[in-house]
Amino acid sequence: MPSDHFAITVPGSWFELPVDPDRRDDLISALVQDRIAEHRELWDHRTEIVRVLRRFARSAWDSGARYCAAFAEPSEDGIVSGALTITVLPAPEASEDPLGTLTDHVASLGAADDGMHVDVHDVPRAGRVPRTWGVSTVQAPDGRGSFDVVLMQTFFPAGEQVALVSVSSPATDLAEPLLELFETVTDTFELIDSASVGSGADA
Repeated sequence: MPSDHFAITVPGSWFELPVDPDRRDDLISALVQDRIAEHRELWDHRTEIVRVLRRFARSAWDSGARYCAAFAEPSEDGIVSGALTITVLPAPEASEDPLGTLTDHVASLGAADDGMHVDVHDVPRAGRVPRTWGVSTVQAPDGRGSFDVVLMQTFFPAGEQVALVSVSSPATDLAEPLLELFETVTDTFELIDSASVGSGADA
């Protein structure tokens, strides 16, 4: 099954973001404006929400992601934010055990980061797939220093390709509930054929 068609369902409070830079900024501003019309409590946070969402969309485009969704929720300590991206990657070299080969490859990636765990997770519409999760240290986009993020990456094999669903947030003090949320959202992912219509995101 080709991995260039997929479906995923994200919470209604999330924003499904355009990533193409040609109209990205204006479309994100419009998305936030529409959301504020329904939720006036977001008004005081509109500038920061737009800024955060534009940053996520820019990062998704730069990484080659085919889909990006994000959340930006006000809290007593400021905006709690995070993003989900779906990227299609080449699969590891073919073998008689594709899942085992991919899992070994994912484990080698996780081994480089002490804060990350590796397991094989059962996704309802996709079967058993390798996943890394935990708190990871990543480089700042501008190359100035590093910071910690709550991160879950799930790898869905699809022939000669792999669909990577990556969800992250800088709110490390909320790591446990965020990882539970990330798993719930990732569990809605499925690879579909071109004639099918999925719920949520469909690319």
